[in-house]
Amino acid sequence: MEIRISKERIIGDKNPAYIIAEVGINHNGDFTIAKKLIEEAKKVGADAVKFQKRNIDEMYTKKFLDQPYKKEGSFGITYGEHKRYLEFPEDKFHELKDFAESIGITFLVSGFDFSSFDFIENDLNVIMHKIPSPFISHYPLLKQVALYHKPLILSTGMHSFTEILNAVTFIRKYNTQVILFQATTLYPCPDELANLNVLKTFRKELNVLVGYSSHDKGIILPVAAINHGACVIEKHFTLDRTMKGPDHAASVEPRGLELIIKYVRCVERGSGSFEKSVLSEEEPQRIKYGVSIVAKTEIKVGSILTVDNLTVKCPGGGSSPTNFYSFLGKKINKNLKKDDFLQDEYIEESQANK
Repeated sequence: MEIRISKERIIGDKNPAYIIAEVGINHNGDFTIAKKLIEEAKKVGADAVKFQKRNIDEMYTKKFLDQPYKKEGSFGITYGEHKRYLEFPEDKFHELKDFAESIGITFLVSGFDFSSFDFIENDLNVIMHKIPSPFISHYPLLKQVALYHKPLILSTGMHSFTEILNAVTFIRKYNTQVILFQATTLYPCPDELANLNVLKTFRKELNVLVGYSSHDKGIILPVAAINHGACVIEKHFTLDRTMKGPDHAASVEPRGLELIIKYVRCVERGSGSFEKSVLSEEEPQRIKYGVSIVAKTEIKVGSILTVDNLTVKCPGGGSSPTNFYSFLGKKINKNLKKDDFLQDEYIEESQANK
C-alpha cells in the first residue's frame, strides 16, 4: 500500500516513515516562537511541521466559550478567551507557510471546522489534510475534506473500532487516500494506554495505511510504532516542555524529536527483508565462525570412521557436521592428521553412495 503526497514523496510500506512535527498550539500565540519551531523541526530532519486552525465561534457554542477557565495553563479567564489567544490570524498562516517552504520543510495545518478547512485547502493549498479525533462522527466535515481529493489523515482518539470503521467506510465513498492514526486523547498519555497493537488491527481489518499520533512523553513509543506498521509518525513538538500551555507536557523538545527521527531511521534500516537467507556479506564469516568435521586422531587410508576418530571443531571449510552421523562406519580414502578437515570426497565412493 502507498499514497503519493507530492511529486517527490510517497507514504507507504516500502518508503521511509513520514515524520510530522506537531506544533499545534505550542507557539502560545507568539509568532516568533512559531517560526523558531519551524526552524528547529527542519534542523532535526522532520518531513513536515503542522499547526492548527480554528474558527472559534463556528466550532463552539457561546455557552461553552463563556465558561470560566481557571487552569494553570490558561491564557484567558474564560475558555473562549483562552482559545482566541492561541489562534493566529489568516495572514500569519500565509507567512508561516512561506517561511517553512523557504527553508525546505512541508507546512501542514489541521482544521477543526468548515471555514478553517476551506481556508487550509483553498488559500494555503496544503498537500494533505488532517482531521482530528473529535470529528470522526462529524460526517458533514468528513465529506467536505474527503471531497478535496487529497490524502487524508484521520486520528482516532476517544472512538470505538465500530465508529472508526463506519467513518472510514463513509470517507471512502469520496476518497480512498486514507491514513488512519492510532491516538489516545490524553495529554500526556501514559505509556500503557498508547495501545500500539491497534495499528496492526487497523491494517488487517480496514486495509489502510496507519500512523501514530504520539501524545506520550517519551521517544521510544514513536520508534516502536514503526514495527507495528506505522508509516507516519506525528509527535507534539515544543521548544520547552515546561512552558505554559495544555500540550507542552505531551511534547518533545528539539533534541527529543531529533532522537526519534534518528532511531526511526535506524529501525527502518535494520528491519530489512522478510526472507531469511545467507547474505553474501556473511559468506566469509561462515568459514571463520563455522564448524567442520575434523580428525580427532590420526586416521589412515582404509580406516572406518567412528566417534573415536572424528569430532567437530571450528572453523568452517570442511565437511558439514550435518553429515557426521551418515559418515560413521564408512571408509576413508585419504590419510588425515589430527585436526585435518574431513571433506566429502575423502569418503570412498562406494561407501559414500550407500
